[in-house]
Amino acid sequence: MKATVADTIAYALQDLEVNILTHVPGYGGTETFESYKKINMRNPQISFHEEVAYTICHGASIVGKRSACLIKAQGVAKAANSVVDSLYTSVTAGFVTFIFDDNIGSHSDNIMEIEALLKGLSLPYIIADTITIYDDVINAFHKSEEEQQPFAIIINATEILKETEFEQQSYRKSFTYNRDILQHVVHPLFAQYQYDVFKNKKSVNNNSEIEKPKLIQVPNELPPHSKDAVKKYQQFFDLFKNFKGDVVTGDTSSSSSYALPPYDAIDIVTYIGGSIPLAIGAYLAGNRYTWAMTGDFGFIAAGHLGLLEASIRQVPLKIVIFNNKQAAATGGQPIPHTILYKILAGYEKFIRNISNSTDPFEVTEILDEATQADELRIIIVNY
Repeated sequence: MKATVADTIAYALQDLEVNILTHVPGYGGTETFESYKKINMRNPQISFHEEVAYTICHGASIVGKRSACLIKAQGVAKAANSVVDSLYTSVTAGFVTFIFDDNIGSHSDNIMEIEALLKGLSLPYIIADTITIYDDVINAFHKSEEEQQPFAIIINATEILKETEFEQQSYRKSFTYNRDILQHVVHPLFAQYQYDVFKNKKSVNNNSEIEKPKLIQVPNELPPHSKDAVKKYQQFFDLFKNFKGDVVTGDTSSSSSYALPPYDAIDIVTYIGGSIPLAIGAYLAGNRYTWAMTGDFGFIAAGHLGLLEASIRQVPLKIVIFNNKQAAATGGQPIPHTILYKILAGYEKFIRNISNSTDPFEVTEILDEATQADELRIIIVNY
């Protein structure tokens, strides 16, 4: 079969049954995105920020659906926060980021040395060849699945409309997601273990068995320096565990300690502000009862970018914002009271406030209403 590079990538994604695809417009990626829509007869929305686009795919791949993110080389720098944390998790299904490199600067503000950035981030990658592009895409997904980590493929954007030949085959495969917080929750308690696993994956010859850390009980067995901050949320999670649903995502912050037993209330955690795009990915992968937990600082810093994406895609997430009015995870720096509500001004119809987090009747009523709703809910828990 003969087709352009853009069409060939789209056929490869079809043969891999990649139904979750994100794209921030850019040279090379846009042509591929249009080919994907035409060949796969799908009409996915564009994304506005690479960090969000990357994280949606990451969330989907963890829960067992192959995913692809199409971005420019410069976009990797914007996604880097999420990229770094994703490398300390294990994916269940293949997750490949297609990086379109405008190496002559014809459509970009600069010529970027993308390989240097990927090496610095430690994101594994291959450089595609126009002649073998179909096989390169297939191999990238297989490498991601073999190594259980995100993978990247660099495409020369200037060759996106050149023709190449390939033979189509089916590479469809089913994956089963199993909750494992050591593999899916980036948390300071697991930092050394996850770093050792990360090093093991980087080293081709290192097959050493890494001892898993013991899962402590939250909040009583937490270190003294974090116990008080975590206990503040205990009454909420005492009730929330009855409403958990399919998948719950969180930020790397105090509240995500409730991923630990005996609560087991959160399943996937990466960077501060990442819970919402992770939840979008889990939802698009088929988990219809998906919650995202974030703090006000994390939401203001990055989470609102994911909320925009959820709104555009009409994803009925259930979002919980712990409104501490401070950056609780980084020393308690105060947050001006009006900022959160300024960001949420366009979402008033979806907001539900919990004014007293210690009142079990109020908390239960709000959580129950959100669970029953077939649209977006943003629950602000005020402290």
